Amino acid sequence: MTPPAVQVEDLCVTYPNGHRGAIGVTFAVDEGESVALVGESGCGKTTTLRSIQGLLGARTRITGTIRIADVDVDVLTLRPRERHLLTARRLGYVSQDPYGAYDPLRTVGHHVREPLLIQGRRPDAADLTAQLTAVGIPEAATRLGQHPHQWSGGMLQRATIVAGTQLSPLVTLADEPTSALDADLADNVLSTLRARSRAVLFVTHDLALAAAHADRILVMHEGRIVEEGTAATVLRQPRHDQTRLLLAASIRAPRLVRTPPRTPTVASASGVTKRYRSGTGTLTAVQPADLSIHAGEIVGVVGPSGSGKSTLLRMVSGMEPPDSGTLTWNGQASAGPTPGSVMPISQDPLSSLDPRWPLWRSITEPLTVTRRLGKAERIRLAREALTQVGIGHLDPLARPRQLSVGQAQRVAIARALIARPALIVADEPTASLDVRTAQAMMALLRDLADRHGVAQFIVSHDVALLGTIADRLLTMTDGHLDAAADPRAHADAPRQEPS
Repeated sequence: MTPPAVQVEDLCVTYPNGHRGAIGVTFAVDEGESVALVGESGCGKTTTLRSIQGLLGARTRITGTIRIADVDVDVLTLRPRERHLLTARRLGYVSQDPYGAYDPLRTVGHHVREPLLIQGRRPDAADLTAQLTAVGIPEAATRLGQHPHQWSGGMLQRATIVAGTQLSPLVTLADEPTSALDADLADNVLSTLRARSRAVLFVTHDLALAAAHADRILVMHEGRIVEEGTAATVLRQPRHDQTRLLLAASIRAPRLVRTPPRTPTVASASGVTKRYRSGTGTLTAVQPADLSIHAGEIVGVVGPSGSGKSTLLRMVSGMEPPDSGTLTWNGQASAGPTPGSVMPISQDPLSSLDPRWPLWRSITEPLTVTRRLGKAERIRLAREALTQVGIGHLDPLARPRQLSVGQAQRVAIARALIARPALIVADEPTASLDVRTAQAMMALLRDLADRHGVAQFIVSHDVALLGTIADRLLTMTDGHLDAAADPRAHADAPRQEPS
């Protein structure tokens, strides 16, 4: 019999702080198979993938065995250099954090070419352009010369998939590879990922994607695999309570569309545009756009990756000036909002937290703009904020590197909530969260609008989820903002209710 492409037996992972990220994890992925690893945020999915790839720190204790098909050795017994030489061509890896996977001083093209260069192969520019075009990157030949900050998170994630599969690996390990992509592009990218790999093990919080692209599903809960089976069996006849909870949370009821409230305008834009240099020409990211956001109102913007949503959000938040048009906050045109009145929730939560600071310092930093607080008081307030977003068990003294991306996103939300701002701007705030946690976070944002009158401007690729809390949904396509029709009426319902 042909051995599995990758086989994991009794994997146990204990972090330096004593947290057990994986407990007795056992499974195999056969060549030609696609396996999805699902579960709530922080349940051990990313830990499992990083254990296979050898990306956990030296102080982390790992026991068990990990074997790759054509290598008769437990890779956990190898020294780091030996392991890297053995796995470099056999294992592909697509990170959950596309920005963190890139050197900000190098171009995107350098990153995509690097796997070939390491193997002594000369990249073909036309071939690389074709690969990026195939995963939906417009003007790929020009964009290869740009730096990561010039790309949207969704576009960068697709380039990471191309880079991670350059060598046609035996197994590609993909950690939330489509979290920042719209539904159609997510399907396309996972199809491409499977076509470019001999086997795939991917982490996802999207059960509909798992149903469409996985042969088998593994459900994790509190570091253990609690259910395993074919995609059809797990989703239609779940045996474990955790699986049932995840399925129940994936069914979303849309919020009724309502007219803007008769409350003060917190932020508005009139005819704002934004252009970027692209090679020898310019790329218009946002065409003339008009927008108003009222106190207590949630305005959502949906649209394809790279359509200009994030750029518009950065202008509304005051982080980036428009090339033309006018922005006002609280009825006053100015160079930017007053400090603390607008709080962001980033698409890239790990990068938004200072890696040198304990969590309490990052969470309570917005309060220090107007108040003097002692360390003990800041730690107490941080604990309360962490509890409010459902992660009260986390130690406020912990560092961001000890968190999963989903946990880091909730810390970022806690930091935004603690300032009680007039406006929250959130770029894909649930992209890294499982369906239950994502719904809880959205409910928290809705409650903040209803009870405290905090206005919110939220960008997302998930029409169905955003539609459960938004008062208005706007669509953005190729830089054009269209408020003529509410996209909830055309949401892809089967994708949100896996069967």
